[in-house]
Amino acid sequence: MNNILADQTLGLKRRIQDDLRRLDEIYRVGVEIEICLLDDKSLPVNAHTLIKELSTKYDVDHEYGKCQFEVKTDPISMHGLSSVNVFFEEFIDYLSVAIKKVYKNRNIIPVFLGGNPSPDIFKKKLITRKERYLNIYELQKKFPKIEIDGQQFKSCDIATAIQGFHLHLQGLNPVYTTYMFNYILNLLPSAILLGSNSRLFAGKLFSLYEPRVYLYDHSEQQNSGFPAIAKYLDRIEDYVDYIASRPGPDSTNDYFGLEKDRHDDLRIRLNSPYYRVETRIMSVQPTPKEMVAMIEFFIGFLYRSILEGKPLRPLSSIREERLAVIRTGYNSKTHFNISETAKTQLHVAKKGLKDLGLGPEFIGILEKRLENKTSPGEYVTRLWDSNFNGNVYQTVSEIIQHVWDKTKNNSPLL
Repeated sequence: MNNILADQTLGLKRRIQDDLRRLDEIYRVGVEIEICLLDDKSLPVNAHTLIKELSTKYDVDHEYGKCQFEVKTDPISMHGLSSVNVFFEEFIDYLSVAIKKVYKNRNIIPVFLGGNPSPDIFKKKLITRKERYLNIYELQKKFPKIEIDGQQFKSCDIATAIQGFHLHLQGLNPVYTTYMFNYILNLLPSAILLGSNSRLFAGKLFSLYEPRVYLYDHSEQQNSGFPAIAKYLDRIEDYVDYIASRPGPDSTNDYFGLEKDRHDDLRIRLNSPYYRVETRIMSVQPTPKEMVAMIEFFIGFLYRSILEGKPLRPLSSIREERLAVIRTGYNSKTHFNISETAKTQLHVAKKGLKDLGLGPEFIGILEKRLENKTSPGEYVTRLWDSNFNGNVYQTVSEIIQHVWDKTKNNSPLL
């Protein structure tokens, strides 16, 4: 570890010690959603002009690919979760108007599927002209290609076609945030199972239950994904050491640069006055209600589990379950029954929501998915099977228009 990074980590550890007994508001919720733009011929559309238009009212920025953009919320109290739903309903209304204003005489469709389904997404370099993204692109050009169902993809291209739903939750203090991190690890396989959005990627329907996560893990030579920790955290200082020990893509000396470049399913963020965890495992949720359902799942489960001190499952079992779910979803064969695990965790979450006085407003959406052993990804698969007429471009266009219509009306897919 170089002197600059060593000094930074020492400073962070001193700050953590000073903050051990602080009492912040728990579970303030921040949300980031990444979206891509396609036209009605299933071709990628440069989002630059739309981003400028949206930025007059919302916190919107460029993402890795030129057809991608990201919208963020300010932190919201967990007692205002319904306002998250309202915020995104209003954003989607504004997005629809802005698209018509910016792309006159064109039918442009914003895609909330987690992976870009355009058959042309990799046909030319479509990287946003940000130095950070260009550096990552150049680094990943050196990595081997990734194979999935007999098709190969360049590692450097994957991020141009991957979108995600990132959830930030604020902790009470460093100790409580450590508990949050540990318990969220237990939720990751269920989050993939219930939150998978689409097997349709780059013009093809893949056999994996969640190809998005598989491809992203491998595009970074599996230097992302499930956190590479040997045991659960005893304290946040253990996480600081973990980040400082992991080399960044550009050999950065800055802790916060290393923190940002850890594309793990879950990470602790120390780049603000508050302590928070960020989950990155879910695909983009097709509608606001489905997104809030996932937020309710996390908050309710965390509160009840931490309150009761529920036992933590072996990390090795969670890693195995995660990999199995990515591949086969509800058909996963592991030491544990993934459906029963998810059912138990949903039950714990509903109890936690009741304890908090929140009420399970949308979590029933996830219970229905579990009961029917399905997901938005399987919904899209059925659309493909029923709509495909031999023309990939036309079928992709029909599917993304159908999902966008559902999204505009906030009508959950399932």
